[in-house]
Parts: sequence; structure tokens; C-alpha cells
Amino acid sequence: VNNEGDCTCDNGWEGSQCAICGNGWSGDKCDQCENGFTGLAVGAALNGLRTVVEIMYPDFALVAADQLFNQASKVRHMFGGDFDLPLVVRSRVSAGTGYGSQHSMDASGLFVLYPGWRILVPSTPYDYIGLMNAALKCNDPVLVVEYNDLFQNKGLAPIGKTDFIVPIGKAKVVKEGDQCTILSYGVSIMNALSAAEELGVNAEIIDLRTIDLMGIDWDLIGDSIKKTNKVMIAEQTTKGTSLGSHISSLIHEKYFDWLDGEVI
Repeated sequence: VNNEGDCTCDNGWEGSQCAICGNGWSGDKCDQCENGFTGLAVGAALNGLRTVVEIMYPDFALVAADQLFNQASKVRHMFGGDFDLPLVVRSRVSAGTGYGSQHSMDASGLFVLYPGWRILVPSTPYDYIGLMNAALKCNDPVLVVEYNDLFQNKGLAPIGKTDFIVPIGKAKVVKEGDQCTILSYGVSIMNALSAAEELGVNAEIIDLRTIDLMGIDWDLIGDSIKKTNKVMIAEQTTKGTSLGSHISSLIHEKYFDWLDGEVI
């Protein structure tokens, strides 16, 4: 890339950086074609680049379904774990903001069906920075879910230090309690906190942060269940793409003897 930012090899696009020569690539000249630019990102990641794709509305992941679910999620399996795929997909959940039903999906439950994906859901500015840094360093494909309802929220973050990592697979207790365990993530964390306070329930609220089924922090969840013996799952999604049904099934498999009642 020369001083004007143009790629000097024969494979680049004029006025942008080149994906082929390894100097990076800018998507400012890419058409709004989810299947196309996602396929480009998968190929670039397979060739050693760390690629980031924004699918602004999760509904449009369906347009890129072959690249996301039939290609990216299966690379590890198809090649016996010999190939990394450092691909990050950002996607914004805009339910309830007036964009229409084809712009309001939370695709987390869809990505969960394909075990090659890591799925990270920050609920605070601190977690967003730390989880995004973890995603950018991960050698597996990662979906980072962003909730439109959280964009105006403020929170603490280290001053002058933005390279910290929130580890993938580590949940956190956002409120301690002993009457029941509430498992949640994303925008539903603040709703769970408000509901517990309003109803006077001494609930232990856990922010899952990582929600792919292979990455869920079962150690922390198990410790809480053994203390409270009751579990509620709070999420903002549709019934058909619910992640909670998967988690509920696994809780019954792992901790049935510790439950005093059904998972709600």
C-alpha cells in the first residue's frame, strides 16, 4: 500500500487496501450483498487474515446462510481442525425499534444450531470492549451480538486501557442472591435486575456473556443452582429462536437432582 492508501500489487482495488497481498482490505467499495461479502471474508480468513463482517440486521444472516452455516461453521470439522477461521461477525438486534419484522430478529438461537460458532453477548461497555477483543484474537468464527436498546447506556471502562480481554466462556454474577437463579444475557440483564428489585426477590442473576452451548459457563451456573435450587431463564427473543429452551434442557440433564421445581 502506497502513501495514498492504494494497493501496489496487481490484485488490489484502486483506492482501497488489498485482501490478497495481506495488507488488509477496506469494504467501502463492497456492494450490500451479504452472501457475497461474507463469502469473501470466509476466504480471506482461511488465507490468514482476521476478518470482521457486519450484518447490520440479524435477519439478513439468512441471506448469507450458506457461507455462515454450511461453510464457516464447518471448517474445523471438514479439515480435521487443521485450519483456523478467525472471522468475527457483528450483528445488531433492533427488536421494538420500529424497523419492521424483517429487521428485528435475534439470530443467536439460529447460530447456536451450528456448533462451530462462538457467540458472545455483552451487556455493558466494559464487557463489549473485552469480549470484542477476545473475538478478534479467537481463531474460530465468532458472532458478537449487539442490542440496539443498550446503545445509549453508559458504564465503567478502564481509562486509557482498551486492550483487555473478557475471556470467552466465562459468565459473571451481576447480583448475588439465594432465592432463585436467573440466567440471562444482553439487554435482558437490566430487565432481570429491575424485575427482581421491583418484586423484592433475592435472586442471583448471572450474565452468561458466552451463549454458544459449548462455551456456557456450567461451573458458575452449577454452583448457583446448588445454592438456590430454582432456575429462571430471561431472554428477549421469539419462541422459535429461543436459546433458553436449549439451556433448560441441559440444566435438567446436568442438575436435575438439585432442582426443587421446573426451569421457568
